[in-house]
Order: sequence, then structure tokens, then C-alpha cells
Amino acid sequence: MAIDGLIFDFDGTLAELNIDFAAMRAAVEALARSLGYTEPWPRDGYLLEQVAAVSPHLEAQFPHKAQAIIIAHEVAAASEGRLFPFSLDLLRTLRDLEVEVAIISRNCGAAIRRVFPQVESLCRVFLPREAVLRPKPDPAHVRAALKAMGLAPGQTAVVGDHPLDVSAALAAGCLAVGVASGRIKAPELAAAGAQVVLPDASGLVAALGLQRAVKKAAGLDSPV
Repeated sequence: MAIDGLIFDFDGTLAELNIDFAAMRAAVEALARSLGYTEPWPRDGYLLEQVAAVSPHLEAQFPHKAQAIIIAHEVAAASEGRLFPFSLDLLRTLRDLEVEVAIISRNCGAAIRRVFPQVESLCRVFLPREAVLRPKPDPAHVRAALKAMGLAPGQTAVVGDHPLDVSAALAAGCLAVGVASGRIKAPELAAAGAQVVLPDASGLVAALGLQRAVKKAAGLDSPV
């Protein structure tokens, strides 16, 4: 499979994952309770999906207030976040190899830019949560990146640290690469369907044969 493009997750894949999701959910649930929500809190999906499930039972401003809480938590966590040591070198190498790069995330753009101010100079496509109608694990998020890059799913790998990244990749028809640099271990990523599993993204170029593919295209692998 010749890979011409890579779609990266951000937190846990290119940067440290330090958002306290339990505290974030507790704050959003407390808001819902204060507005009169008395039903059991949804168990299905992640917090964004839970907010969508609860919203029809509450005042019209609830989703906006919930989003404000989520953004505040994300930006606060980002103030203490940092890229992994290999991330800038990896993205620069991919740029030099002329591999198309997108970064997509369920996080807000403000938080990501706080950790990575030059994000848009080192990837062709940047699609944080607010840039799409349906963020991953909905494959629409991946498909939006594919469309913006002008690539087919068969040319593209999605790289992420969570089963939802794997799910979105497979549903969109892309190669799913799991990296165990977040909170999910390698066996769980493999069990979720990742076709390639790595300790982290630092070995991505070698693992996918990207350098060799580019050299071959340039005629550098030809016998002398």
C-alpha cells in the first residue's frame, strides 16, 4: 500500500495527553443537573456525544454552556501541554518527503494552537472539532481531511492513540495506525483493528516505508 498522505490525531499522538476528562465530564454533568436534568447520565459515547444526548431535555443554551466548559478545560490543560520530542522532526521530515499531512482532533483549535502555535505551517490541513459538523469517531471527520488533501482513502493512513481513531480510519477506508503513546496500550489498539501498531509515531516513516517509496519514485533505488 503506497501511502501519500497521513492524517494525525493530536493529543496522545503528537502531544502529551493531559486533559482530565473525568473532571470535565463532572463539570458538564453538574451544569446539566443545575438546569434540571434528572435522568441517569448517558453511558454511551464520549462527552461530546453525551452532551448531544442530554441537550433535547434542557434549555437551548445548554450545549453552548457545556461547550464553554469543555473549551475551558482543554485550554487550561494545553497551558501545561507540550509536543512529544519527536513531533516537530517527524512533521518536517514528512514535509521534505512531500507526504501530505493533516491533523484532526476532537479538541478545540484554541487549545491545540496553544501547544503547537505553528500547526498550520507544518500540515496542509488542520481540522479541529469546530471545523467539522461530526468529529471522529464519525468517519466524516477523516473524509473531510481526505477531501481537503485531494487524496483517496487507499492512499492515506490515519495515525492515532485511541480506538476511536482506529474506528474512524477503518470506516473511512484508510490504513489504521495505532500508537501506544497515549493511555491505550498496544494490544488494545490491535484488538480495535489497527493494522499497524507502534510504540509512538517516531518510527512512522520507517514502519510505513515512506522514505523508500519516495526514493524509488525519484529513481534513487535504481541500480547504478
